[in-house]
Amino acid sequence: MQTISDIMTRDVVTLKPDDTLYDAERLMRERHVRHIPVVSNEGRIHGVLSQKEFLREAFRITDKFGAHHLQEYLGKTPVSDCLSADISTVEESLTLKEAGERLQREKSGCLMVTGPEQTLLGIATSQDFVRLALTLL
Repeated sequence: MQTISDIMTRDVVTLKPDDTLYDAERLMRERHVRHIPVVSNEGRIHGVLSQKEFLREAFRITDKFGAHHLQEYLGKTPVSDCLSADISTVEESLTLKEAGERLQREKSGCLMVTGPEQTLLGIATSQDFVRLALTLL
């Protein structure tokens, strides 16, 4: 039986809580990702910054200070101010069926695969499930 560990990304792009939204924007653009886990120096997960949260904050900044100040404020805003702490964590032994059902039920874009003490082992996104479906077809 296949588990979430069979499709998850192990080489995860991460941010630290004090990194800025400018750092997040650069990583999302360069690595073509929409979800970036925010972890402590010890690798414990604090939350996840999704493209949705990033855009919400970018629009808020633009509305309040104008588009010409966007990059300046992205560079001043720590990701810890915008991340979603309501994250879905799963163990790497979770079956793909259970993981897919959870992703669908929670309407979440990703699942954080964690080990002992909430350390990040990997991430599985809706795109990983689409890739799996295409392989099976």
